[in-house]
Amino acid sequence: MHTIAAISTPEAPGGIAMIRISGDQAISVAEHIFVSYNHLTLSEMKGYTCAYGKIVDKEERIDDVVLTVFRAPHSYTGEDTVEITCHGGLYISRQILRLLYQFGAVPAEPGEFTKRAFLNEKMSLTQAEAVMDLIAADGEAALRQANLAMDGMLGKQMNTYAERLIDFMSALSYWMDDAEECPPELDRNTLSTKLNEIKMQLNRLALEYQNGRRIREGIKTVLLGRPNAGKSSVMNWLCGTERSIVTDIAGTTRDIVTEQVKIGEFTLLLSDTAGLRDTDHQIESIGIQQAYRELEASEFALYVIDANIGLSDEDLEFLSKCPQHTLILWNKTDLTETLPPQLPYPVVLISAIKHPPLSVLLEPMRNIFGEAVTNRPQIMNERQRCLIESAILSVQEALELVDVGEELDILYTSLESAVKSLREIEGIDVNENVIQGVFSKFCVGK
Repeated sequence: MHTIAAISTPEAPGGIAMIRISGDQAISVAEHIFVSYNHLTLSEMKGYTCAYGKIVDKEERIDDVVLTVFRAPHSYTGEDTVEITCHGGLYISRQILRLLYQFGAVPAEPGEFTKRAFLNEKMSLTQAEAVMDLIAADGEAALRQANLAMDGMLGKQMNTYAERLIDFMSALSYWMDDAEECPPELDRNTLSTKLNEIKMQLNRLALEYQNGRRIREGIKTVLLGRPNAGKSSVMNWLCGTERSIVTDIAGTTRDIVTEQVKIGEFTLLLSDTAGLRDTDHQIESIGIQQAYRELEASEFALYVIDANIGLSDEDLEFLSKCPQHTLILWNKTDLTETLPPQLPYPVVLISAIKHPPLSVLLEPMRNIFGEAVTNRPQIMNERQRCLIESAILSVQEALELVDVGEELDILYTSLESAVKSLREIEGIDVNENVIQGVFSKFCVGK
């Protein structure tokens, strides 16, 4: 394979930048442009060692750098790898990269360093995918899930399920070779019980996918309520800044105002909308229609009620259109001691204008969405979810064959399909299109 090179730090001015080179010629390519201040050549350097020196173009110094050598197979990619840490100017890093190309390196494709790590069996496909989840993590929950996958916990779980199914396949093979002796694990009641257990565990993983998606992508949330309920004050409280205009005039908010809000381990992709009411005002009416569209596209609603006015029939009508995951904010409690009546969703009493701690929402949200920070590995992307669903269907097919009394040897194909899906999650026996699809989503330099 070609020796590849790319800038691995963001392409923006900063304190330092790092250029990565990987491949059989990585050391010799870097040697053309690096002069060590202690006169040590790169070919003399052992793995996991650094040298201070300068990058030169012919005799002209480009920059002082620290260069690190990693020897195959003990490197990120499993190949000889060199990392050059230079000053963080864009011109400097690009000049160094241009010199590397001049002496034989080629531009790395998106995710190619990690792709080579996968192809060289330095990591599984779930571990490779976790690299990008690690980079994108914006909170404790996302970071913990990425690290669980990086540590191979998700892969170990998939292997456990696959091995249990392979045990049944081995027993079937033995029985088909010697039909007079049926292994005890192929007793129909035992088989049905064990396959149901595996199916339930896979179903739990599939259901928890939504939690994994929320951890990674955030929860699409809509802020709703009647005019003057205090939605804009709530929006400003959640954002920690004057994000929305606050007045006593009904219908002030007409455009959708969006913001990303962090509450504990949860990230809300929050949209403030127009107050919900019947109106003949053309512009306000358009804003209310937009609010309904946001409601349809959201999976979580924060519904604000003015405690001074209390619950109205209109509130009940609007609440009936809210998603299953809804939290009611009983607002303006600084102006009244009126408590909320029995409501169809959990309620939090607040005075948004007083900016209470956001932690008042954390426990109710955990009750709604479950504990986000967990030590149990979860599937984190659509590829993994589809393969889990495929495995569930194959196990269900095997169960149905057992239940209707079909000959046991017919089960083998269904179990084999389930194992194939579970192993593909880890990247075993996957085709090039799958591999390319995974790594095409990576950034260049990783």
